[in-house]
Amino acid sequence: MFSTLEGAKKFAKNLKSLFDDSGIIFPLNRCQKAAAIAGGFRDWHDLSRSLAGSDRPVDPGAFRRRLIAFLPQPCWIPALFWLDEGKLETTGGDGLSHNYYRAVVPYVLSSSVIHRSRSALLRPGSGPGQRLRESMVVSLLLGGKGSKKLIPQLEPDTLAFVVSGDTASLFGVDAEHPRFEKDFAALVAAGIFECEDGILRVLPADKDEVAAHAARGFTDRAQYFAGVGGDEAIEALAVALSAAGVEQATHVAEAIVGEVSETHVIPSAPILELLSKLAEDGQLVAVARAWRVFAMIHPKSAKLVHDSVPAKILSLYLARNRGIDVDRTVGWMSTKSEWAEAVKAALNDPARFKKTVDEMADAIAVTG
Repeated sequence: MFSTLEGAKKFAKNLKSLFDDSGIIFPLNRCQKAAAIAGGFRDWHDLSRSLAGSDRPVDPGAFRRRLIAFLPQPCWIPALFWLDEGKLETTGGDGLSHNYYRAVVPYVLSSSVIHRSRSALLRPGSGPGQRLRESMVVSLLLGGKGSKKLIPQLEPDTLAFVVSGDTASLFGVDAEHPRFEKDFAALVAAGIFECEDGILRVLPADKDEVAAHAARGFTDRAQYFAGVGGDEAIEALAVALSAAGVEQATHVAEAIVGEVSETHVIPSAPILELLSKLAEDGQLVAVARAWRVFAMIHPKSAKLVHDSVPAKILSLYLARNRGIDVDRTVGWMSTKSEWAEAVKAALNDPARFKKTVDEMADAIAVTG
């Protein structure tokens, strides 16, 4: 956070460094815009003009919510861990940071899987050169076959991966294959590769499928390590929660894992507390995302948490966040007996959940 122009400049530069070290391509001008939007300004020009002669404190909660709303989803994990922990990571000896493994590797693996299943040129039976084409794409994503290990950088908006170098350094022995040039051209023509000035982009076979596969991977990993317990369970759950846009994910994960280890029961209490806070803060999308992560990891306790949501919307979102009179709300609900079921039915879809609750709140607000 910041309250001065110099603070805003530092924040934008730190955000750029964070994404650089995380393997995410996010240029400085977009980091500046992210800082401006998070601070409640229209853009960087508006921020610079407004803070040129005076300070302007910002509410930390509102700052975080606006920042996450602006950033593409792959950016959420490193951004939220940074905001929560207050420190920037540096790359390790292998050139990869912890955030690269947290935020980018899942998309690398998901893109590889979806290419194998969706890209016609890579599927078995697609004709001569199929194995070479598959190797050219998948091996490139997984580090390449050249003398130097590749570290693909992620474009968070397109989910394309970017690498640079000459043919030998990118493809190694594959570049020596007699069919290489022909199959490389075929991959370009198919929209899998884009190459210009030594920069090679590997486009996703299907962006939405890659995103969905990565999301399942976050929750599957959290579910697996929930059975292991300890620090690994906390880390995996915190990453899954951060990927869903939940703030203070490590704190929430520690509460859940700690309760499991101490009482050997399904930990609904920390999630119920989190959903209450999110509802009171007006973070409806985060309510739905947090519930979905929890339901996947602890399905036996999902119904209890699911059934608690209408009451939280009633008392915490409508009354406290929106300031809607309780008597007016009760009067409206007496004629809309299906409202609670509608809220619960929408919970699986964050956008639909927000729309359902906001439309309900707007309808109550205009009643006499």
